[in-house]
Amino acid sequence: PCEAMAPCTACCGTSPALSLALPPAKLDPPALQSIQSIPFQTDCIALAWEVARSNAHMELQCELRYRAPEDPAWALVTGIVGQAGTTQRCGFLFGTQYHFQMRCRRSSARGYWSEWSLGRNYTTHEKAPTGKLDAWWSARPAGAGGQLEVQLCWKAPRRQEANGRVLGYRVTLSPRRRGRDPRTICNTTHTQCNFSVPAGTRRVYLSAYNAAGESAATEVVLLERKGQPLAGLRAVPGGERSLWVCWEAPPAPAAAYVLEWQRVSSEPGRCSACWQMERDGAATAALIRDGIEPFQRYNILVYPLYKDAIGVPSNITAYSKQKAPSYAPKLHLKSISKSSAELCWDPVPVEMQNGFITSYTIFWANSTAEVSSATVNPSLSSFVIRELKPSTLYKVHIMASTAAGGTNGTSLTLVTIVLDDIEIQFLFLTLGLIFVLLILLLICFQKNGRVKQQFWPSIPDPANSSLGKWVPAELQQEPLQVPSMREPGLATISAVTVLERAAGKQPSAWGKEPATTTAGTFPALPQPYVRQEGPGMPGRGGAAAEPCQGPPGGSGETVQYARVVGDGYKGQQHALPRLYLRSSSTQPLLLDPSPSPKPYENLWFHGAAPHGCPGDGGCPEEPPATFPLLQGLRIGGAEELHDCRTF
Repeated sequence: PCEAMAPCTACCGTSPALSLALPPAKLDPPALQSIQSIPFQTDCIALAWEVARSNAHMELQCELRYRAPEDPAWALVTGIVGQAGTTQRCGFLFGTQYHFQMRCRRSSARGYWSEWSLGRNYTTHEKAPTGKLDAWWSARPAGAGGQLEVQLCWKAPRRQEANGRVLGYRVTLSPRRRGRDPRTICNTTHTQCNFSVPAGTRRVYLSAYNAAGESAATEVVLLERKGQPLAGLRAVPGGERSLWVCWEAPPAPAAAYVLEWQRVSSEPGRCSACWQMERDGAATAALIRDGIEPFQRYNILVYPLYKDAIGVPSNITAYSKQKAPSYAPKLHLKSISKSSAELCWDPVPVEMQNGFITSYTIFWANSTAEVSSATVNPSLSSFVIRELKPSTLYKVHIMASTAAGGTNGTSLTLVTIVLDDIEIQFLFLTLGLIFVLLILLLICFQKNGRVKQQFWPSIPDPANSSLGKWVPAELQQEPLQVPSMREPGLATISAVTVLERAAGKQPSAWGKEPATTTAGTFPALPQPYVRQEGPGMPGRGGAAAEPCQGPPGGSGETVQYARVVGDGYKGQQHALPRLYLRSSSTQPLLLDPSPSPKPYENLWFHGAAPHGCPGDGGCPEEPPATFPLLQGLRIGGAEELHDCRTF
């Protein structure tokens, strides 16, 4: 059997496969038993652990890791050797919760690490806060009461200074001393407080407290803001959500710097979110992160803090990241003429600009696609397009640009006019002047007869002539009483009575002087030889005719020359009678070369009387040609008169 076993032993000892070591197996994770603080070393803890039962006979190498919720990575503790036991670790923060885990592997062979053990949480014990608080303030007079209104802001203490959960903050007018608590003017859980202090107060004291105690008071000096401002302030993006603010070192050394920022056109939030303090007086740059968002504009102020004053702030605006505007402004037509158009627009809201507007570009094109453009400064909100064509349609739009791009606005259509307002006013003024001149010329022509006569000569109106209104002198002295008639117009002649000539009157040849009158002739100045008969007088009507007997021989009575009686037509109302007067003019009336008869001379008796008529002369067969009133009258009814004819 030994021989039989030898080859096998030799085989086993010499086989290459059996000579290789098997890979170590993955161990079970250890278990954390307890965690506690060491009373005398308050920043240290003692941790007890043990390995799994399957690994109890092995020498192990273990690692411990821990972290707080605010920590970005784990803290690792290496070099823990042993099967079971305890380990101590220092440098933990007070009042902070930590999470612990552990793993192990065999120390004699480099094998695989076990899985991390189940975690165990532990909170370190607290102590009173330490360090100073960063504080910032603003003050203004509070009316006529001699008070000063103060707004005090501060930053929460850092974790390593808070030493636990801060329960609140206290503001007093004097520091705390042993056996005496100062009067508290503000006690709050927030990081800002508004209060009033007597005018002239220069210092207040701020402290934080937790369950373990109260921190030492931070002195806040209310200095005047009259120091030297910073120069060379600028801001550059530090990322999409951060900004680097840089400045030049001031001539006088500064103890610290305060940076304020807020989003433009937005309501500021709490003080703790819009300011920070840079305690290094030699620093020339600071990184701000709180509340910074891309595509939003921020206004940044930097105050240098000197030993006895606060510097005047320097400001700058900045974006952490830019892009093209969300939209372009809308164009409005302000005024237009035949060759120009004035446009205006409302600026894009700051929240929609997404960056600094570098320029506005105006584009305009007519119907023939002739496109023109002009670049406008971003500080302007209006622009005048010139050299346009009259009565032409144009389309205009605007583009707003930032460093990251531009955005076009909507199109505006406009049409230029034919005449400008000044030209229209000048045209109306010219027409008005011409009208006024015409009025003045007409007035001059009316007032100046000589000028009027040159353009409108005067033509006499026969109806309005002096001859049409002429009345003999005898009639002017004895006015005639003419009854009114019912109908104007030509009168109806009813009868004409021709009287005998006076005894002793010898007819004379036509155109010669009459013979000397005898005692029986007419008087030299008889009464008017036309008589008007009024109502109630004989002869009113036209049917009756007075006898035409001649006067007795040698009598000097007036002899009627003729009578013409007018009557209305068919019973109409009486109108003014037509008076047929014998003209005293010596001019011929019917273009007869013979002169007119003498006054009071009856031509009837100049010729020989026909047969059957009394007197030396006979009755004429036709009306005398020299008596115009009897022209056109027809002679009839001679048989009714014994000595004369009735017409």
